[in-house]
Amino acid sequence: MYDYGDVKENVKHYGMPVPPSYNMTNIPKDVPLFLAYGGKDALSVQQDVKLLLDSLRDHEQDKLVVQYTENYAHADFILGYNARQVVYDPLMAFLRLH
Repeated sequence: MYDYGDVKENVKHYGMPVPPSYNMTNIPKDVPLFLAYGGKDALSVQQDVKLLLDSLRDHEQDKLVVQYTENYAHADFILGYNARQVVYDPLMAFLRLH
């Protein structure tokens, strides 16, 4: 869940000072998901991605695309010189399909 960064706001929205964890297995198994991550991303560490992928292991495989780019850091998905070819073209193809 989103952390409002303020105990009062978290209590207002969640009834507790810290936002609750979201159970990723609650995502419907037939919802199309495109998950992209990079090997150089300090904000999306591979251990966390593995945990996410483990929680999605029962997802319909034709609805889940996982794209790993070894040399991409967090901002490369937006600012990378080849982001169009590496990220956006595959993402647009995925969206057209679904």
